[in-house]
Amino acid sequence: MQNKRDILILFVFVAIGVLTRTILHIGPNVEFITGISISAGYFFSSRKYSFMVPLISLAITDYLIGNSMIFLFTWSAFLIAPAIGNLLEKFAKKSSFVGKLALFQAAGAFSTLIFFLWTNFGVVITTSMYANNLAGLMQSYVNALPFLRNQLGANLVIVPFLFAATHIFTNYKVKSRTSPRLHENYATIA
Repeated sequence: MQNKRDILILFVFVAIGVLTRTILHIGPNVEFITGISISAGYFFSSRKYSFMVPLISLAITDYLIGNSMIFLFTWSAFLIAPAIGNLLEKFAKKSSFVGKLALFQAAGAFSTLIFFLWTNFGVVITTSMYANNLAGLMQSYVNALPFLRNQLGANLVIVPFLFAATHIFTNYKVKSRTSPRLHENYATIA
């Protein structure tokens, strides 16, 4: 049963990732990939599934919207998020729900900063936009600050929201429409 739940969540997360990078794109660097990837790392019983979420989402969306050699840096940066989710799953078990929300918010901020640093380094390495030296790298970071602001601000909201929504979904128990007494009576008849 756990595996079926993981597959369902995998499809839901990939759909969220694809839709929010294409049709439901909100703004520059406002993305859901970080949130679904951290949540995947936290909730999936299989680490394989947690890393499939960003990879499948990015493969589909990059096919649809295109990309350049920077994909090597964006994809690898987004793979940090499920690893962070795996760590949260190990260390946040005893935290309260509110504590977990705060941890997810911090994880979203940390993932966003890693993404910012790594992908802007990639811009310097893979394009001719900046000089391939420390001054070019610093200029890349300065010019990308508005994108960092958008991504960081969005992930401070999106990441804990996706955690909360997934937490509620995975802990929701379907109540039987029949009374327990009816089940007892059926058991004695059968």
